[in-house]
Amino acid sequence: MKFGFKGDSTKDNWHIDPGALENYYSLSGLQPLSGEGAVRLQPTFGDAEGFREIILLEDGFQVVIGDITCHKEAYLSMKSDDSLKFHYRLEGFSGIELVEQQEDETRVSDYSMGVLLHPEGLEKHEHYLAGQHERSVTLICESSFLADLFTGIAEKLPEAMADYLTQGKAKAYRNSLPMSTDMVTAAATILSTTLKGTLRRYYIEGRALELLTLSLQACIENQANSDKPERGMSQREVERMHRTRELLEDRFINPPTIGDLARHIGLNEAKLMHDFKQLFGQTIFDFTQNLRMDEAKRLLETTERSITEVAFDVGYEYSSNFTTAFKRRFGITPSVAREAFRR
Repeated sequence: MKFGFKGDSTKDNWHIDPGALENYYSLSGLQPLSGEGAVRLQPTFGDAEGFREIILLEDGFQVVIGDITCHKEAYLSMKSDDSLKFHYRLEGFSGIELVEQQEDETRVSDYSMGVLLHPEGLEKHEHYLAGQHERSVTLICESSFLADLFTGIAEKLPEAMADYLTQGKAKAYRNSLPMSTDMVTAAATILSTTLKGTLRRYYIEGRALELLTLSLQACIENQANSDKPERGMSQREVERMHRTRELLEDRFINPPTIGDLARHIGLNEAKLMHDFKQLFGQTIFDFTQNLRMDEAKRLLETTERSITEVAFDVGYEYSSNFTTAFKRRFGITPSVAREAFRR
């Protein structure tokens, strides 16, 4: 497999502008951990460390895995093609601005899914913040690949996505939706799998197809909800929910009660719970629980603290309750997760 960079006649197979990539990435030697059909790149901007790995899964279907820490603030510009992209951010904040759309910079935040479609050649600015650790997965899909699998659902999608799927016409479209628990799990396993070679490639392809299916369903549901005025939310209501989310992210170890949150935000409890789930796709309890479990997994993988200590660190008095919650979230016990990471 050849990788479509400068001087390579196969570059049209790769739906990331190779010239733009070469402006701020450099090939990191022969390090394609997933074997044939992948290439790993090192960042050269913002004193960054880490990598992006581009994997060609099928004709018209690619995945990009990102694990980058940017030590200095950086602004990048690149022009992309007319493919449909789904970006899943598990960690790290950054900004995106579409120049010709004359819109303000959009902040990409934790546990969000960005949907991006635009005509070929549209310039995009990316803004990386100093000290941010980005962990992300991006799916890059051609209309022909999508049409072979999903033509039957096109009429339920937003108009721009439907036209792209059925006619191959790329209109400017951008949206940001919350990641469901299933999306978070699928993206996290793509990033963390320890499989090698061909097994890793096929494992990632399976999880990527799962992510794509979940994302299309989320777009369908969002489109259906937008057509129902009674489910519409005002800008003020949306801002209140984002403030609620920020409070929970700051205090997820010992989260405030629903009553305390409602009083702080200025809503009754029922309205608060309803609007939060509508906007972010999960209940307040599930959101804080996922944050606690993700922090626990990080502590298990990066520290030598005992499971009892980790349980206490994320707000559990009894390790047995912590083990039950962890297994419900990840499908394995904390001890197995730690051992798997060490291996």
